[in-house]
Amino acid sequence: MKPYLLLVEDDEGLGETIKERLEKEKFRVRLEKTYTAALETINTQEFSLAILDLRLPDGNGFDLAKALRTKNSNLPFLFLTAQAGAKERLLGFEIGAVEFIPKPFHLKEFMIRLERVLAQTKPNLGKKWKYGSVEIHLDSFEIKTKSGSILLSKRDCALLSLLLSNSEKVFSRSEILDELVGEESFPTERTIDNAIVRLRDALGVESIRNVRGVGYKWEGNLSPL
Repeated sequence: MKPYLLLVEDDEGLGETIKERLEKEKFRVRLEKTYTAALETINTQEFSLAILDLRLPDGNGFDLAKALRTKNSNLPFLFLTAQAGAKERLLGFEIGAVEFIPKPFHLKEFMIRLERVLAQTKPNLGKKWKYGSVEIHLDSFEIKTKSGSILLSKRDCALLSLLLSNSEKVFSRSEILDELVGEESFPTERTIDNAIVRLRDALGVESIRNVRGVGYKWEGNLSPL
């Protein structure tokens, strides 16, 4: 599953353009246009990265970055702004920015820098997740619960990883067979159903939805570890 990004940009046209490009690349994006709305959002959602403009109608990006860090000290942030002089860049990096991208910019350059930042700040991104009180460790084939750890088979872990790779998608049984062949291929569709039962036992019945006549879809709210 791609990261969940907070984008704070008061230019509606630019904000929507960036959001559409990010979503095209399968990122999940929450777009806010004001300082106040961004603070309200951070109280109810967990993000992998914040992308902040400096000039906002009710505040500035420097103060917003400090406020966001107060809410979540581990949240990395970068600035995307026309105010990109030496003074602004220095202040931005002093308060903890991981990148400072001046406007105007090319969207391809923005995506390259964004991917680099995410790789540096979240090296386990896509491998370790928090789901309620449960931790999912795809890299070690393990689900950690309050009562202990559950080790996953290579096959079950591959299936879970596939479902998490795109939480918006319903994966058909035939797609699962096609995607996972070569890992530890499923001999029958019944084997897929049995694997889903095991995953639900470990994660909870609400974690994976059965779409009748189609296949399976991840349903739970995740945050990266």
